[in-house]
Amino acid sequence: MQRFNIRSVVVGSLSMLALDILSGIAAFTFFAGDSLTSGATLDEISAVAKVIEQNSGYLLASLLLGTFSTVLGGYIAARFAKHLPLFNACAVGVVGIAAAILLGDSSESPWWFSAFGYLSTIPAAILGGWLARRESNQGP
Repeated sequence: MQRFNIRSVVVGSLSMLALDILSGIAAFTFFAGDSLTSGATLDEISAVAKVIEQNSGYLLASLLLGTFSTVLGGYIAARFAKHLPLFNACAVGVVGIAAAILLGDSSESPWWFSAFGYLSTIPAAILGGWLARRESNQGP
């Protein structure tokens, strides 16, 4: 028996990553406020990013949005999977951690921010899978 469905893991992972990117842009834009002007240079954007990455509101928003996107990715993978929905959801969490490691973290956020992100990824994805499984077990 096949343990995981590649298609479900890919769709869940791409959904998670797309939502991470979009929510990251939205959070950065919101917290940057008037600090960025139209046509800002890369150096100006980097300077604003260094300031924002120390803002506790931005860090909390990033953690909440990132956790939500992981739950959603796990949910989607579990809904697409025919068998073992929690296993497929967990695979989305593993892909998320692998992507974070491979893409590297050039931010200057506090160590606890990265630690929480890594430690919460797999449980968040499994929560999404559990929600999908619970929903499908209840039926229409």
